[in-house]
Amino acid sequence: MKKKLTGLLLVASTVLGMGALTACDGKKEASTRVQKAIADAETLSHDELFKKAAEELGETGQLKIAATTSRGGRDKVKDLFKAELQKHNSKITDPIKYDTFVDGAIYTTLIGEILNGKKDGYSGTITQDGYQLQKKAIDKGYFENYIPKTWREAPGADLSAKDPFTLQYNFKTWMYNNKNKDMVIDNVWDVTHSKYKGKIDTMDPNNENVNMDWLIQLTSDEEVAKLKAAFEDSTATTDVNIDNYKQFGDKKYAYAFIDRFLSNAVFYADDGKAMAHLAQTPGNIGWIVYSKILKVEETNDISKKNIVVAALGENNTDGAKMDKSCIKGFGGFMYKHYLQVLKDAQYPYATCAFFELISTNATAYSVWGGDVGDYPSLPSINVNRTKNGVDKEIADGTKVNMSCLNDPTSTWWLGKGEAVVETPSFIGAHYDDVIDFIDVVIAAKAK
Repeated sequence: MKKKLTGLLLVASTVLGMGALTACDGKKEASTRVQKAIADAETLSHDELFKKAAEELGETGQLKIAATTSRGGRDKVKDLFKAELQKHNSKITDPIKYDTFVDGAIYTTLIGEILNGKKDGYSGTITQDGYQLQKKAIDKGYFENYIPKTWREAPGADLSAKDPFTLQYNFKTWMYNNKNKDMVIDNVWDVTHSKYKGKIDTMDPNNENVNMDWLIQLTSDEEVAKLKAAFEDSTATTDVNIDNYKQFGDKKYAYAFIDRFLSNAVFYADDGKAMAHLAQTPGNIGWIVYSKILKVEETNDISKKNIVVAALGENNTDGAKMDKSCIKGFGGFMYKHYLQVLKDAQYPYATCAFFELISTNATAYSVWGGDVGDYPSLPSINVNRTKNGVDKEIADGTKVNMSCLNDPTSTWWLGKGEAVVETPSFIGAHYDDVIDFIDVVIAAKAK
């Protein structure tokens, strides 16, 4: 009995030493300075939160944000943040420093600051790549989650985006160049047919974390079910022999799809280059960030009018009136920008205030809202792009409907569009289960 009691005491002391307890509802009880500030911030109105942020910063304090998106550092956002703080302290003049990093470097920088005990470093981050977020930061307890009260209580808020808290969805989708009017891509299995070998433009998942995260996510039960249903649908055009993957059990549809997609693909250094090649190559298919379509410049030979977003089809004249998706399986991949407070944040209230502003204020969010394929987790602040392609001028001056630009809302993509959604906890837990298979398939391409 004494040994058992000693063991229990050791477990209890270990948990206490971690700096936080777990409440009966499974939510971590606030125990650190930052956790307590976040717990308080989640109860505050917009004005109450900015009042505390102004008090925390004082006249000379400067919030430091590290991000993988540069848009949050634009003057429109920074000026609005300053103006909201100045309502409570008119002497505040330069309250935010916003720096941009690439995916890998941001985690190295932020975790390095934490491990070195830097007290005046970055307080918050806007980051992406669910795998790195989960494995390098969340699992290690380096980042803290904050959900604004104003966002949480707003009508239409996408509550599935609470943990980790999501600012916005970014979107990769299927596109094809149908200039010659001889293609129909209406099932995701179409892209696996051997006739499309060398005709799929995309990025190497080993060089782009978003593509890797998507492939891992495809092995989830939900996505396997979608792939199975699409494979069995009459619209599927594929020469895949599914029995060749029976060793993967119920997940054979995911592994078969991953294998043939990667085998057929041509890899580019970035999505911009993939988009440029797709735009000039009738008969090709793209798995590309949706917004890159805006980079296609109109010439006599190249036009966005030739690009079909498979889920939207060729006859989409109003994204708000889109019915069901025009492609079986899934219309695209929703990856995310996550808002996280650092565990040792110097200015936790100011960090929460900045995140509250960009996730609930339409003016602040508008720096992201202009591009097709960018959707806020609070749909009410989205920019309406449902008729973005109506009456667009092509090279000869003629006005046409570019169906590919009539962008529905995130609600449509998540519902009727059946988009695959990035889930960091799943990707982090199952990455090692799938990565060796992907590496073997990619290695075989080089032979």
